[in-house]
Formats: sequence, C-alpha cells, structure tokens
Amino acid sequence: MKFSEEALKYLNLGIESEVSSYVFYRRASKMIGDDNLRKILDELAMDEKYHFNILEDEYDRNVRSECWAPYKDILCKDGLPEIDELVQETHRELLAKIRNLKTSREVLQMALSLEKEAFDLFYDASSKAKDSEVKKVFDHLAAFENGHVRSIEKALAAL
Repeated sequence: MKFSEEALKYLNLGIESEVSSYVFYRRASKMIGDDNLRKILDELAMDEKYHFNILEDEYDRNVRSECWAPYKDILCKDGLPEIDELVQETHRELLAKIRNLKTSREVLQMALSLEKEAFDLFYDASSKAKDSEVKKVFDHLAAFENGHVRSIEKALAAL
C-alpha cells in the first residue's frame, strides 16, 4: 500500500515518538528502584520498539530504495549503538527531565503524557487518512497507545 505525503509525515512523527518513548522507558527503568514499576517500564519499552519496527517497515516500503539501509537493520549489527543515538534534540530535552524525576508517580505521569501524545498523533493521522489500509495502520497504533494509557493509569491508581 502506498502512503500519501501527509501519511508519510505522520509515519515520521510516529517513528520519532516511538524512539523517544523507547529511550525514556529504558532510561527510567534503569533509575527506578521499584521492581514492579521497572517491569512495567521494560514492557512498555519493548512495545515501543515493536511499534518503531512497524512504522519503519511501512516507511521503507513507501520511500526507501535498495540503496538505503533502515535504522533497524543498522542497529542489529554487532558493536553499533542502541536506538538512543538516533534521538533528536527535542527528545534530549525530554530525557534530561528524567534526571529530575524523584518518585514512581512522577515517572508514570511523564509516561502517561508520552502515551497520550502518541495516541493523539495516531488518532489524528487515522482521521485524516484517505486510504482505508493506511487508516487501519494508524487505528491499530492508536489502539495500542490507548492500551498503554490505560495500563499507566492503572499503575498510577495503584500507588
């Protein structure tokens, strides 16, 4: 399926969002002492990596030629960096805030903010998609992010 220019814009924004969330969850997990919360953060990180791969594959099918090497292919090679190295300056600002988070509640509130932002992005992309297959991709991702929102809200309520 071919994506429109606008859908490709949302794919790019989605890729950035997933990378940012992944890096946030990985770093937050390393600094949290609570084993239960660490497990939640690690699961969310793996979900974000999975979403990144979905979006990257769609982008590859629509834009890249044979001469391009997708990020995920590059990152699979031994000795090369984690996704962290791909993080742009805006994500660095977000990640700098991690150091200031002192409680599990603060970490979960930031996670909730990231997930709501991702949900809004994919929901908006779905509502603007003209092709039903493109809409399905964004609907799937929006539903997944909405599941993350509910999980985090549940974890917050349990504190």
